[in-house]
Amino acid sequence: MKNLNLYISIVSVLFLFSCSNDDNGPRIDLSNVDPSIPGLIYPTNNLLCTNFNLEFDWNVATDTDGDTVSYVIDIATDSEFARVLFTAITSETIRAFTLEKGTTYYWRVKARDSKGNESEYSSTQTFFTEPDAGVNTAPTVPELAGPSQGARLSGTNMILEWTASDSEDDALSYDLYFGDTNPPLLFAEDIDVSTLDVTVSPGTVYYWRVVAKDSNQAATMGQLWNFRTE
Repeated sequence: MKNLNLYISIVSVLFLFSCSNDDNGPRIDLSNVDPSIPGLIYPTNNLLCTNFNLEFDWNVATDTDGDTVSYVIDIATDSEFARVLFTAITSETIRAFTLEKGTTYYWRVKARDSKGNESEYSSTQTFFTEPDAGVNTAPTVPELAGPSQGARLSGTNMILEWTASDSEDDALSYDLYFGDTNPPLLFAEDIDVSTLDVTVSPGTVYYWRVVAKDSNQAATMGQLWNFRTE
C-alpha cells in the first residue's frame, strides 16, 4: 500500500510539473521550415571585374511556410570570412557595392524568414578586381535587339537577340540567363553568338538577361528583359 501511495504521489508531481511548463514556459514552433538556400548568379566564379561599383545578384529563396524572406550577403577578402568587408540585409535579390582595385573577393548569401529561421549559406564564389581599370576595358552593356521589352508574342519558338561590343576588339562570349522565374537562371554559357533560339510555352512571362565577357575575362551584365507568350 505504501508503494502504491508513493507511486501516485510521484505521478501527481510529474503531472503538475508538466502542466506548469506548458502554461508558463516558452513555446517553440518546431513546425516552421527554414527557407531554401539562395543560388549565386553574379559575379560568377573567378571573374575578373573592371567595374568597381559592382552589382551582386542571386536567386530567390523559397519558404514553404509562406514567410517573408530577406537575404544576408557577406563579402570578404578571405575564403573563411574572417575578414568580412561588407555585410548587408536586404529583401531584394540584388545589391550593389563599391569595391577596391586589385583585390580578391569572396561572397556568399543566406536566406532568413520572418520567423527568424535561416538557410545555410550558399556556396562561396570568388572574383577579382583589376589593379588598373585602364589595362583592359570591359565590353559595353548588352543592348536588346529582340523581342522588344514587354512584348506579347505567340508561337512556341522565340529568337533572342542582343548586341554588345568591345572597344579593344577583344573576342566576346556570352552567358544567357533565361526562364519563367525572376531573376532567371543560367540557360547557356560561353556562347559565341549574339542570338539564340528558345522554346516557350503559352501564357507565360519569360525573363532574360545577358552577360558579355571579353577574352581578358572582363564582364558586363545587361539589364533584365521580359516578354509574354499568348
